[in-house]
Amino acid sequence: MNANLRKIVIVTSFGKRYRGVIDIPNDSFRTSDLFNAANLYWKNANEKCFNDAILMYDADLFLDEIGVYKSFKKLQIKIPEIIFFCDDLETIGNDVEKSRASAMRDKAQEAAQTVDIITPLIANSFYEITGKFYGLFKKKSNDKFISLSEAVIFEISKAQGQMVKKEIKLPHSFLGVSTRYIESLCIE
Repeated sequence: MNANLRKIVIVTSFGKRYRGVIDIPNDSFRTSDLFNAANLYWKNANEKCFNDAILMYDADLFLDEIGVYKSFKKLQIKIPEIIFFCDDLETIGNDVEKSRASAMRDKAQEAAQTVDIITPLIANSFYEITGKFYGLFKKKSNDKFISLSEAVIFEISKAQGQMVKKEIKLPHSFLGVSTRYIESLCIE
């Protein structure tokens, strides 16, 4: 794969997710930094229809009950519609990234905290997301997306009069959660 492309999964609503690749400025750029940037990176800005969108290549739209619903060569996804994303970047857990994160933690004297997030109810479903973050949540809540490690996601939905809890599997237990979709949270 091209070093300036990154595999990613984006969830925009319940039971709907997109999987494909996005452009990144360089291979050391973290996906959460890209999504939180004031100006979104586009390799070819002439393709941009929306100022608040990201371009995905070779995108597949998945629906829970159907699997791959439709495929797109190129697809623009508006950032405000994204509930959360996860990338397939294996280097999140590599020694260089761990050393970098450790140095940043020590410099800022940040400790890990666990957060339990509930998203708003949309179409009889919501997400419960738990994970760890570093720093002050109040400061991070000013970003568009909050990065969580050791993330676990459950989709809670109503089916045939019963509430059903389904775990959503993540490739590397990293998650970027949109601050727009946090209804409530508990910090432990």
